[in-house]
Amino acid sequence: MRATAALIRDRWNTFWFRPEPTSTIAVVRIAFGFVATLWVLSQASTLATFYGSAGVLPVPPTPEFGGWTLLGLSDATPVLVALWVATLIGAVGVMIGFRTRLATVLLFIGVISFQRRDPEILNAGDYLLRNLSFYFLFAPAGAALSVDRWRRARDHFWDFPLRPPWALRLIQIQLSVVYFSTLWEKLQGDLWRGGSAVSYALRVGDIHRFPTPSFLTDSVVLTELMTFSTLLLELSLAVLIWHRVLRPWVLAAGVLLHLSIGFSIMVGFFTMLMLTTYLAFVPPDTARNLLLSARQEWRRRRTTARRGSAPGRLE
Repeated sequence: MRATAALIRDRWNTFWFRPEPTSTIAVVRIAFGFVATLWVLSQASTLATFYGSAGVLPVPPTPEFGGWTLLGLSDATPVLVALWVATLIGAVGVMIGFRTRLATVLLFIGVISFQRRDPEILNAGDYLLRNLSFYFLFAPAGAALSVDRWRRARDHFWDFPLRPPWALRLIQIQLSVVYFSTLWEKLQGDLWRGGSAVSYALRVGDIHRFPTPSFLTDSVVLTELMTFSTLLLELSLAVLIWHRVLRPWVLAAGVLLHLSIGFSIMVGFFTMLMLTTYLAFVPPDTARNLLLSARQEWRRRRTTARRGSAPGRLE
């Protein structure tokens, strides 16, 4: 019994706290910062419409419904613009790793303030953005591949210091929770259990980028196949993603699923954020080797280009 308890404790500590290279969290940070920057930029044209006192929601929601937000203090135009600029600075700072800890704070406060000011316009991608912003508050996000790293140890920029991965684990668990909760919600509806949900989704023309061929929406066999395959894949992603051997296969299937959804349906930033979260499952050694290989290839190409552009010598 003691041996079993000790084994469980060791595995628990290994999973959460055994230091590992920061290559994976650095890659996730860059991708997340890029998507967050796009999200903030997308808010620029609708600041007054969605968040101002003369917009679609003139009165901020009550704290019980919307929660705390800086825009609950004032939603005047100068305040909106100042908060938007601060949030943009935070997003760019996260992406390039400049003053990373401060940047994550700015980004999180900005995201949560805008989203709680008008929660009626949110979708799953917005919620995921907010959750990931929160996790990055605690991650060693600027430890590698960052301006902060360049300033601290320029000669060791391509090193990846060891840090406890518990914040990265939270991001990984978030991905499983997304699929578990999505699967649970879908199974509560008759359309998903009956196999016709995808057909209905493909008929909502307002959110589609391209018209859906009728042979997809009218075929009972194809509709049921797509519906039940989606449920099975989401269950696999929630569970089998933790199996090292099966993980690459379920992730590849998940990438195809989200790319097909993002290509055909307007789902905001959900697809990009889900694919960003997938990066959290890239093993640190694999991420490090890929980064160093890319760096070596870039140097080789640059050297070749310089030699090719150098003037020839007279013989």
